[in-house]
Amino acid sequence: MPGEELHEAGADGARRAKEWLEATTRVKAAWTNTDPMWKRRMTFKWPSGKKTPFSLDLGGILCGGEFDNAYFMAECKKYSAPRDQGTAYLSYLAKCYVIMSQQPGAVDHFMWITWSPFNVTDWDKLLTGEWVRQGVEKHGEDIFGEYAPSELGALIDSEVVASVTERLWMIVLSDKQEKLVITRQHRALIQKYDVLEGVR
Repeated sequence: MPGEELHEAGADGARRAKEWLEATTRVKAAWTNTDPMWKRRMTFKWPSGKKTPFSLDLGGILCGGEFDNAYFMAECKKYSAPRDQGTAYLSYLAKCYVIMSQQPGAVDHFMWITWSPFNVTDWDKLLTGEWVRQGVEKHGEDIFGEYAPSELGALIDSEVVASVTERLWMIVLSDKQEKLVITRQHRALIQKYDVLEGVR
């Protein structure tokens, strides 16, 4: 897929993921990384300074139950096939590690939202510390700068790996599934009720 088409697909995926999350009625607020007001707060630097800063596609605040007022960030892949998601996912895990290293209290949930399952033989491992560690190892120079291979294990902070692991979500959507949510009209009624009751 040419770069411009890939960018358009990415923007479309972020928009659609945002709409789906809002339609769950469990999102108090959501924004994309193109929102000028939030872009700065969603941008992070690689510790080594070797790469340009990065941001994830979505950010927002959940509401209700155990997730009330929890802050989330999400990366969205509107792919019709697995493509290179395994590679992109490892990069995402490394970014989550960097965010947790720099701002431990900034994000309560990291979501990977995709329209195509990937690495299916490892599906049950994708949300484990083993995979977080793989992502950090693959992007070790971006995170730690130059180091001897024998030093990498000691450089990785196990507590940060554990913090990222417990915050990971994997959400798989489909075009039809996006439609099987509460309607805008009913959502408006719920939001009106919440406002009147002082819930939001």
